[in-house]
Amino acid sequence: MLLRAACFSDLYAPGGREERLIAALLDELVAAPVEDLHLPMPRDPRLRRLTEMMLADPTGKATKADWATRIGMSERSMSRLLLHDTGLSFGRWRRQFHVILALQRLTRGESVQSVAMELGYENASGFVTMFRKAVGKPPARYLSDRMNGATLNATPGVVLPNAIPP
Repeated sequence: MLLRAACFSDLYAPGGREERLIAALLDELVAAPVEDLHLPMPRDPRLRRLTEMMLADPTGKATKADWATRIGMSERSMSRLLLHDTGLSFGRWRRQFHVILALQRLTRGESVQSVAMELGYENASGFVTMFRKAVGKPPARYLSDRMNGATLNATPGVVLPNAIPP
């Protein structure tokens, strides 16, 4: 619905199909659960290169210093710029990134163990600890609570961008 509405002219006819779709979209947005899971993408070209590399290899275990070197910045400059550009520290951005990827996989029925391994964790325990820090609950309880609240359809209300915006 959002994609369709984004193509509407600013001056659509009152009472028409466009107005009904916008009204339905707004009704759904009002009823949607509020998620604290978002992954802001930076605008700085060097940071965009960083996020593209991380999106391409989510299992990468490189340190913050390694990532900074890869994009031609000092660790401190990268940290400051990422915080300024996204509002998140490097560690928080990477944790949000992993949580969103995990939720996408878990809602498709993958096990916590396999998701942990796919995201580069040495064991499920480390992954569950990270997940709990990020959302306040272990993965199974988070998904169970969402399902019991009837707010989970096919996937949770978080979306990982497919492309980094210009």
